[in-house]
Amino acid sequence: MRIASLLKSTIFVPLLFVGLAHSAFETSFLVSSEMGNRLAAEEFPLTLELEPERLFVTEPILTFLDPKRLGFRVRFQAYDHRPASTVAISETGDAEFSGELDFDPVTQRILLHNPKLDLLEFDRDNSAARRLAEKIREAWQGQVSNPLRADIPPHPYIAAFKDNIRDISYDGENIKLHISYD
Repeated sequence: MRIASLLKSTIFVPLLFVGLAHSAFETSFLVSSEMGNRLAAEEFPLTLELEPERLFVTEPILTFLDPKRLGFRVRFQAYDHRPASTVAISETGDAEFSGELDFDPVTQRILLHNPKLDLLEFDRDNSAARRLAEKIREAWQGQVSNPLRADIPPHPYIAAFKDNIRDISYDGENIKLHISYD
C-alpha cells in the first residue's frame, strides 16, 4: 500500500506542479468600464494642435457601446488666442469617438478598427463654433488612420505585465488583457 501511495505521489505531485506552472504563465486581466475610466483619466488633460487653433481635451469617459464597439466621450475647449492679431476665440463642447478594439502583438499597440467620430457638439451655436467644428472634422478625416493606433497606457496597474500582453479582447462588458509569460 505504501509503494502505491509513493508511486501516486511521485507521479501526481510533479504533474500537479507542471499544471500549476503552466497556468501561472498564462492568465488574463479584466478591465471594467470603471477601471478603464481611471486608466483613461491619467492620460488627460491633453492638448491637440489644429493650427492655429488648439483643442484642450478633458474628462474622458469610456463607454461600452455594444459587443463590438467601445467609445470615448470627452469634454473639450477649442480655442484660438492670438493677441497680436486680435483673435480670442474659445468654445466648449462634447465629443465622442468609437471603434472596434484589437491589439497588435508585434508592435504592442492597441488598435481601434473603423474609428468613427460619433458626436461633436458645441455648447453654443455660433459662427466660431461651426468653423471650429468643421476644422475638427477635417483634422479627424485627415489624421485619423484605420486602424487608429495607441500605446498601452503607462499605468501602475498594467506596468508589471505590460510586456507580456499577447492579446486584448472586448466582449461588450469588459476589456480582457491576455497575458503570457513565455
